[in-house]
Amino acid sequence: MKINCNVIQFHKTGELDVLNMENVTIEDPVNDEVLFKVDAFALNRADVLHYQGFHTTLPTFPARIGSEATGEVIKVGNKVTDFKVGDRVTSIPFNTSKYGVQGEYAIVPQDYLSKAPKNLTVEEACSIWMQYSTAYFALFHVGSVKKGDYVFIPAISSSAGYGCFELAREVGAIAIGSTRSSTKKEELKRLGINDLIITNEESVEKRLKEITNGEGVSFVYDPVAGSFIHEYLDSLSMGAVVIIYGLLDPNPTPYPLVPLIRKKAIMDAYSQFNHVEDINKLNECKSYILDRIEKGALKPIVSKVFDFNDYKKAYEYMLSNQQVGKIVVRVNNK
Repeated sequence: MKINCNVIQFHKTGELDVLNMENVTIEDPVNDEVLFKVDAFALNRADVLHYQGFHTTLPTFPARIGSEATGEVIKVGNKVTDFKVGDRVTSIPFNTSKYGVQGEYAIVPQDYLSKAPKNLTVEEACSIWMQYSTAYFALFHVGSVKKGDYVFIPAISSSAGYGCFELAREVGAIAIGSTRSSTKKEELKRLGINDLIITNEESVEKRLKEITNGEGVSFVYDPVAGSFIHEYLDSLSMGAVVIIYGLLDPNPTPYPLVPLIRKKAIMDAYSQFNHVEDINKLNECKSYILDRIEKGALKPIVSKVFDFNDYKKAYEYMLSNQQVGKIVVRVNNK
C-alpha cells in the first residue's frame, strides 16, 4: 500500500521560507514502524532549530519535520507488537533525521509512540511528550529534584516551561518562573504560577534571593542561555544544577567557571534526546507521565490551533512569542 499525501518538508536549511507543503509517496511501514493518519501535530522550538540547521539532529534532504502528532494507526510493520490498526496514538520526540510527523500521514517506530490518553482532546494529546519528557529527565535524572527544592524556570510561558512547572509542583518542589514582560502575567498567575519574575522590569538575582529567603535555587531549567545566565548565577544554592536546553538568546553562552566553582554547581548541556534513546528510561518516563495524565495531575495547555494550510502562520505565531502553552496544527485529511 502506497499513500500519496501532503507533508511539510525542506530541501535546505535557512529561515521559515525553506518549509514547503509537498506531495510525497509514503511506503508501507517495515519492521517496528507504525503508519498513522495524522489528525493534529504540535510545533516546538526544536523544529525551528531543525530547519535552521542548528539542531542536534542534522537533516537529510529532502527532510520532513516535526516530532509530535496524534492520529489513527493505518498499518504496522511485521515486528510491531504494541499497536494495531485502529489504535489512537501520539508520537514521542527522538533523535533522528529519517522521520517527521508534520503532514497528513506519518511513520514512527513503535518505541516512540504511546496510546493517546482518552481524557485529552486531539490537540492536547499531540502536546504531551516534548514538554513532559524534556522536563522529566532534566528534573529527575539530571537534577534529582525533590520536595522543598527551589526550581527556577525561565520562559515559563512556553509549553516546555509550563511542563516543568507542573512536574516540579507535583513532587512538592517550589517553582519560580520568569517571563520577559508583564503581558502574560495575569494568565500565568491564573495557571498557579505565583512566584513570577518579569525580567524586563525586575532584577532576577534580587527576586530569586527574596523568594528563596536567601537560600538560592537548587535547579535551573534554562532555554534562554547566552548572556542571561549571568542574571541568576549568583542566586544558586550550593550544589545547584543548571540545565541549558535551548538557545533563545542568539549570543554565545559563556562557561562561567568561577561562579560555578564557588557554588559547587554543575551546568549541563542538556537534550532529552540523549535520554529517550535508552528504552528502559523511556518506558519509565512513559509510565510516569501517562499515569499522571490519566489521574488529571498533568494537562497540557493549547495556546492556539491553526489549519493545515496555515502552518506557516502557526510558525510565525510561535516565533512571535505571544503564546502561553502549545501551538497546534489541525490536519484535515481527505
